Amino acid sequence: MPQVKLLDVTKRYGKVSAVDHLSLAIEDQEMVTFLGPSGCGKTTTLRCIAGFVVPDAGHIFIGDQDVTHVPPERRDIGFVFQNFALWPHMTVYQNLAFGLRLRRLRRDEIKARVYETLALVRMTGLEDRFPRQLSGGQQQRVALARALVLHPRVLLLDEPLSNLDAKLREEMRFEIRELQRKLKITAVYVTHDQAEALVLSDRIAILNRGQIEQIGTPQEIYQRPKSQFVASFVGLCSFMEAHVEGTSAERVLVRTEDGLAIEAIAEGLSQGQAVTLALRPEFVEVLWTKPAQNKNVFPAQLMRFAYLGENLDCWLKVGKWDVRVHLPAPRIQTLNPQLWVQLNPERIIVIPH
Repeated sequence: MPQVKLLDVTKRYGKVSAVDHLSLAIEDQEMVTFLGPSGCGKTTTLRCIAGFVVPDAGHIFIGDQDVTHVPPERRDIGFVFQNFALWPHMTVYQNLAFGLRLRRLRRDEIKARVYETLALVRMTGLEDRFPRQLSGGQQQRVALARALVLHPRVLLLDEPLSNLDAKLREEMRFEIRELQRKLKITAVYVTHDQAEALVLSDRIAILNRGQIEQIGTPQEIYQRPKSQFVASFVGLCSFMEAHVEGTSAERVLVRTEDGLAIEAIAEGLSQGQAVTLALRPEFVEVLWTKPAQNKNVFPAQLMRFAYLGENLDCWLKVGKWDVRVHLPAPRIQTLNPQLWVQLNPERIIVIPH
């Protein structure tokens, strides 16, 4: 049985549907990330699950209980806010104990739970400090501990790392994932950061205009996006517009608008069908001399590049298309405006219109 289930959930603000007939099942011990641009409905959906927002239509289940109209404190959830939301006048210990006291637990049980949870998030010894005496990373750990100390059935996290610096965000990603696996807790995580989503998730739900555009494992979302929106939102991508010129078994021959004939691997396409080709930078091979064979090999003009330490981020012009590639930084000494690119048929993403 799914631990969280949304059935046709809709939430409107005036004429705008923030969540539009959204259905989703999240399995026990699974971590699902809602990923998408600002205004796509990911935080509203999370707040519907938490009970902070009541949907206009549809049903929300936690376990086998319909919690659509159940208040947040009776949903058995833990919530980690974007801005930490710690009580500034309470110590770390008091912040963690607050929710347990509301549940009327015994004093010795509260103490045991608080210290157990502080050890989990590596905050032992800091229980008497106030939030203002903690670093950003330490405050985030306390916010996480305050949610976990309740032993919730479901953990909800609303962009919890957005206020941290880049290095700390990277560290905390792995800590949150490790804790979720260790505690075997079902978790729903909201972010607009694709790297966070790829690192943290069992499955990623790409949201767009209140609906799920695609849901799948990080590998499925990255390697087999079902739309140009998904391909462009997760990872870097270059695009070419084309139509199918011929099909044979699993292979397809497409021709771009400017006449480039490209062979790719794709199924279920028909002759004349319009498609978009998506090219990841690491899927494009750059050649300094023209090879003997010509299949999927095209002349390219170097337009500009950016130095990124170990790599060069390069923009090439292939036909009329802008194609982005990554090259090792030592190549900066040998870069020539005239290059060639070779496209591996197995690594071209073909997206039907």
